[in-house]
Amino acid sequence: MLTKEDEAIRQVLASLEQQIENMVTAGRTVERIKEELAAGYISGASDMFQSKVDDWMQRYQKVIGAFENFVQSTQGANQILTQAENDARAHAADGIYNGLQGA
Repeated sequence: MLTKEDEAIRQVLASLEQQIENMVTAGRTVERIKEELAAGYISGASDMFQSKVDDWMQRYQKVIGAFENFVQSTQGANQILTQAENDARAHAADGIYNGLQGA
């Protein structure tokens, strides 16, 4: 049976996009805190902390990038399914598509 739940897919995509926005916001917050510490605290411990935060930020950016790739892949799969459904409907003159739908 060839069907997809358009609303469910839209909701998942919207949730994934919201998650990316949340991740970007979190990254900006961490960067802001690091900059405030750099401006107000000059010491070896502060330098070490900033170095650790920089390392974390680099790894976090990779996670965000991977998550963005996942969202793009999900969007691509949705487009492929939509096109397949449209193609099946276009070629359904003989009733095969409706039969597969259980109609």
